[in-house]
Amino acid sequence: MEKELFLRYLRDYTLEEGRAYIREHITALADHTIVGEWLADEALRLLYTPFLSLKIAELLIFFGELTGHLSSHALGLKAKGDVLSEIRHHEAALEHLDAAAQEFLAVGDKANWARSRISWVTSAGWLGRIDDTLQVAEQARLVFSQLNELYWVGVINNNVAVIYEFRGQYQEALKLYEQILAIFATATDQNELSLQRSIAITQVNQARSLSLLGDLISAYELLQQAQASFTTLKETALVHVVEYELAHLDYTQGYYGSALRRYYQALDGMTQENVENPFVLAELKLYMANCLVKLDRAREACLVSEEAVKIYRQSGMAWNTGNALYEHAKALLAANRLEAAIGILDEAWTLFTHGGFEPYAFATRLQQAEILLQMGLFTPAYAQAREVKRYYDAQGLVIRSLEASLLIASALIANARQSALLEEKELQAALFQEAVGLCRQVIFQARQHHLQGEIYKGHYLLGKVFALQHKLSRAAKHYAAAIAQIERMLDDLVYDLSPSFLRTTWAVYDDMIALCLQQSQPEKAFYYLEQARSMALRQRLGRSGAALPKSIQAGNAISPMILRTQYELRDWQEQHRKYSTLLTEIDTSLSPELRRDLIATELKHCEEKLNELFERLYLYEASFPAQSATPRSRKVKRREQAIPRIQHTDIAQIRQYLTPDHLLLSYYFHQGKLVIFAITAEKLMVYEQPDGQAELEHLLLLLHANFQAQGKFGTSASQGVLRRLLKKLYMLLIAPITSLLPRASGCVTIVPYNSLHKLPFHALYDGSRFLIEHYQINYLPASSLLTHLALRIDQCQDTGKRTVRRPPLVFGYSYKGHLQRVHDEARAIASLLGGDYYLEEEATIARLLQQAPSSPLLHIATHGRNRLDAPNFSYVRLADGQLNALDAFSLDLHHCELVTLSGCETGLALSGGGDEQLGLATAFLAAGAASLVISLWAVEDTSTNELMRHFYQHLLQGESKVQALRSAQCKLLRQTDSRYAHPYFWAGFRLVGDVSPLKYHIDHPS
Repeated sequence: MEKELFLRYLRDYTLEEGRAYIREHITALADHTIVGEWLADEALRLLYTPFLSLKIAELLIFFGELTGHLSSHALGLKAKGDVLSEIRHHEAALEHLDAAAQEFLAVGDKANWARSRISWVTSAGWLGRIDDTLQVAEQARLVFSQLNELYWVGVINNNVAVIYEFRGQYQEALKLYEQILAIFATATDQNELSLQRSIAITQVNQARSLSLLGDLISAYELLQQAQASFTTLKETALVHVVEYELAHLDYTQGYYGSALRRYYQALDGMTQENVENPFVLAELKLYMANCLVKLDRAREACLVSEEAVKIYRQSGMAWNTGNALYEHAKALLAANRLEAAIGILDEAWTLFTHGGFEPYAFATRLQQAEILLQMGLFTPAYAQAREVKRYYDAQGLVIRSLEASLLIASALIANARQSALLEEKELQAALFQEAVGLCRQVIFQARQHHLQGEIYKGHYLLGKVFALQHKLSRAAKHYAAAIAQIERMLDDLVYDLSPSFLRTTWAVYDDMIALCLQQSQPEKAFYYLEQARSMALRQRLGRSGAALPKSIQAGNAISPMILRTQYELRDWQEQHRKYSTLLTEIDTSLSPELRRDLIATELKHCEEKLNELFERLYLYEASFPAQSATPRSRKVKRREQAIPRIQHTDIAQIRQYLTPDHLLLSYYFHQGKLVIFAITAEKLMVYEQPDGQAELEHLLLLLHANFQAQGKFGTSASQGVLRRLLKKLYMLLIAPITSLLPRASGCVTIVPYNSLHKLPFHALYDGSRFLIEHYQINYLPASSLLTHLALRIDQCQDTGKRTVRRPPLVFGYSYKGHLQRVHDEARAIASLLGGDYYLEEEATIARLLQQAPSSPLLHIATHGRNRLDAPNFSYVRLADGQLNALDAFSLDLHHCELVTLSGCETGLALSGGGDEQLGLATAFLAAGAASLVISLWAVEDTSTNELMRHFYQHLLQGESKVQALRSAQCKLLRQTDSRYAHPYFWAGFRLVGDVSPLKYHIDHPS
């Protein structure tokens, strides 16, 4: 029988069909030895496509049983054991490999007996049988040497080197890898493809040992070489394995964005290849959990790592289970679940020590020391971390040693603070001295090994030491160095990841700002505040085009992975709209089988998937199409060629855009203190109020309760109470800087902070009038956006004449008649603007996405909802579903002068790291809208209709956007005989962004 035809049939058809085929053609398969070798070689060739290899192995066992050919049966058992070992079914693998070994010895086949020991060594090693493993490996190696089968000597040595790595014998492992590569370079007992694959596998293992010893550059190079070899050999499963090994190196160096992208690419590739190995997927998820911890997503990390623990606990693999427990403990620690982490680490310690995995056992000790530090047990934490560091230093594990050093330094600083309370000055000085020495050593070694996270932490701890010693200039120097390093790390993060990472590193900025204020350097303090504030939004606005990733660029090919992700994202968005509509329309009275909770569960699943795809698409596009020889050079090249993602703006630049009658107020909290930066074209004044934050939070709580009562019960009796609250807030937030307030009708730009984003500053009351009656008031999420808005106006003037614009676009959706005045509002505004309007079933997301680009104005009158639990899904309701933040990101609104979201809560957001406002309004800003009119609470339908009509009438009379909104609000508040005079009815809306007059009505009079 022709060999290739025979093997192709067995590959392509089912196991049962393959058995029938063998039975039918058994007479043509008379040379049992040759056929057995065909099948054994094919199973080995397909080993990294494990389930196909397993099918061939089962057919080989069947062939041996059918023919009574013991050698073929033994080869089948060996092939099956090899596959089971590859997919981490180690107990079953040992059982089949031992059975194969007995049959090989029965027929006197020493060579194949030795080959059966190769996977046996791997499985026994994973199960912690280290001594047995080394003994059996030596026996097999002797047989291969006697038979002059050098290739198999190299293969068995490769497995032994991995065992050395587990035991912490890294130098021995590296020496063995060099010997293995030399063997493969000269071996002639295997074909060229097998040798190339084995060389690449050895390079992957060698890279792992080098990375543990801190030689990350060499590890990168080896992994890239291995990946190129696997690609040439079309070993796609191994290509994906190398991808997540590369991701781990990116993670180690602090490139968390690149690491997460590689993890996603590996996961996506495995999904496309239908890889069903649960252990490989579990290992990948553990790596991803590490990244999520660094990005302040501890809850996600706990869930992901817990899945891996469940899988490995069932496997009986000591090292894998211990490692999964160790990684899960890190996630629990980040989530502040200390007691759960302690129990998990105890279990991991037991597994590692019993299995002889000493380096990993010490890793659990270091994690336990970190828990002790968090529990305030500084001396035990110091002692345990010091013990671990001694071990790591002896083993040459540089990166782990630096981690221990940073923990020791943290414990020393905490102890020194206690000593200061006890007035033990000599002890405190000694503790500080030791901490300084450790931090300097960390910074020096971290620079050598390109460890960005360790560099910033070392500088930050040095800054803390010098601040405690009142050496403020030296403290400032190290805080500044730490921030510079953090920004290098932020450069690798795409938009939505920046706020997450900033939340974990915010303490550095916080301490630097406080230090600058302490040194009477307000301009410097303001600079660092602005440097971190709303970074993701500023990054998006620094790029052209829509905020959502746009892969299709002129002259660029599209990565299949990006294209797949785009299509998948589109499909899931459609699913989300479908379920959101079903949830709105469901009528449970029609049938007892109808359940809202089932639809809500599906909707939640859609949201989780959309968040993942959205993030994944950003990460993929961040690295496409540029790819170069090594990850380091790729990053350097990208930073040199790309537009800088983090734009710095100092106070001098901001002053350029402030007129004499313009005041900018930027607010900030630090350790309970309220800080106000007041900036004019001429000066900067800083006001600090100790304990101001607590008083403010109390007043805000009462204020929002008052507004809610007005909305719910419609009472106006509370206006006296409300005005008293608004006056107290005025005294706290405005009165301290009254000397800088502009003349009447001047401009005040508010840059809120944290809970102040929910406050209508324009409704603050000075005892006789509301602030809006005195001044034009607009809002910005960051002061530096002033410069962006000014540049945008210049660009629009340059390009405006060349742009063909659509008419204004107005949507009205009454939410099944719940909003009775929406139709009137939409028709009236469309009539005023000379625009197109769409009501009810015509007011669809699809139409908005199609027509909004190049429209100068967009007005959406409908129901809105803020989602603090999932800000990407804050929405306004349209006929075909929820128009959420992800939809808004996909728009290109760079020609849009104004977006008005005339619905409830459209201006509320979740505050992320760097005070990033995460929600619907930010998405419209990021998409390019120059200005937004948005709401802070559930606004009333009729008063909103009236307010909006007045607003657009004043706009079309040539007033600026901020003055037009002011005029409309003042018109309502001065109707003393109307309930609309109450701030609840007019103060809910505010203007964010550009304040200038409309250009549209000048060119196109209504």
